Amino acid sequence: MPQSELTEEELLQRVARRDVRAFDQLYDALAPRLHGLLRQMLPEEREAEEVLQDGFVHLWESVGGFDPEHGRAFPWAVSLFRRKAIDRMRTLGRRTRLVDSAVLEQATLPAQTTSAGEGTMTDERRDMVSAALGELSRDQRQLVECAFLKGLNHHVIAESLGLPDATVRTNIRRGLLRLHELLKGGSSGRTL
Repeated sequence: MPQSELTEEELLQRVARRDVRAFDQLYDALAPRLHGLLRQMLPEEREAEEVLQDGFVHLWESVGGFDPEHGRAFPWAVSLFRRKAIDRMRTLGRRTRLVDSAVLEQATLPAQTTSAGEGTMTDERRDMVSAALGELSRDQRQLVECAFLKGLNHHVIAESLGLPDATVRTNIRRGLLRLHELLKGGSSGRTL
């Protein structure tokens, strides 16, 4: 069968054997559809193009994981590229949070230096939050600190602590509800 008439699955199998021509054909067959998907997921064209290129490098490196008996080529490729796009969105989100934090810090800095009363309120608020965090169970406190003070996402926290994602999400949510309750002054003594 001429190489131009190969299915995407057959092309992937040839790519696994390091056939560069098959890779070029696979790129031509998949890139437009994958680019469309990435463009829907990512805010900028440049980001979509970068993830498309990174995704094909990753496909080349991990093509040995494709098994045509367990699925078709395009959905398998979509899962690879979707993970790459999610990783990029997380990176972009972290950058945005860092910029937002820097802007917020800069915006509040003059108020703290010009008004001793406002600085005291900030210190009081920090003390309240610290005391409320101390009221959480050790596990909830650790998870809330990882998520909100260190900026880690649920998946990273789960992996680093060896916990299921659902457990991490649930305990963070319970910790935040408890913090909210404590900071409102409604400490009922019950632990979520």
